[in-house]
Amino acid sequence: MATTYITPTKDAVISEIFIAAPAERVFKALTTREQALQWGSSPEFEATQWEMDSHVGGKWFFIARELKGSGRHANADLVHHGEILKFDPPRVLEYTWFASWELTPIPGGTQVKVTHSGLAPMPEDCKGYAQGWPGLVTRIKQFVESNV
Repeated sequence: MATTYITPTKDAVISEIFIAAPAERVFKALTTREQALQWGSSPEFEATQWEMDSHVGGKWFFIARELKGSGRHANADLVHHGEILKFDPPRVLEYTWFASWELTPIPGGTQVKVTHSGLAPMPEDCKGYAQGWPGLVTRIKQFVESNV
């Protein structure tokens, strides 16, 4: 189960989860197109495109589409993109869009911590991300553990 909280400054959402797999396997799921398209989709959203040029300075982007068709983002492509700021396999992946992934090997698997920061000017978005990250890290956990 994911543990997720908003920092006291309301600038970041931090979500942590244990994945029973080596850090190398988790890192590969975070950086490989075919795998990210699988865990990046949910009953609510489908990841339709995902690309990452996996090195510092490399670009990344993904596009998702709401599947329900009547929600806040109905019939719209949700485009996310940025640049890789830190790339240290299999420990750290940090990119603009203010997300940083830290993978710590521990007995039996990997402790995953994602920090989504820069949210203080967007309090409603901060609340939304605090609701969204637990589901995403849980999908990554389920994907990695079922494909070890």
